[in-house]
Amino acid sequence: MSDAMKAKMHELAARFAAQVGNYRAVLEQAMNANDLGEVQALAHKLAGIAPMFGYENVGNAALDLEDAVSAGENHSAAAQQLDFLLASIEA
Repeated sequence: MSDAMKAKMHELAARFAAQVGNYRAVLEQAMNANDLGEVQALAHKLAGIAPMFGYENVGNAALDLEDAVSAGENHSAAAQQLDFLLASIEA
């Protein structure tokens, strides 16, 4: 990977980390409103982008949440785990 590409990826990773608070707020609001479509959409988004920036654990937790919502299963624990991992980035 070129130095320019590494710099761009670093910049994008920093942008992702800066957005974590917003992702947490959207997740909390969607969970409180029982808006499963929004929960699933956010989980899908995070499952795709988080691993690109080195947050594989966040991607896996988001995928678990997306799968739980899709299957109609209890998804509270998966949402809490995702929020916990996002909070660790925010810290």
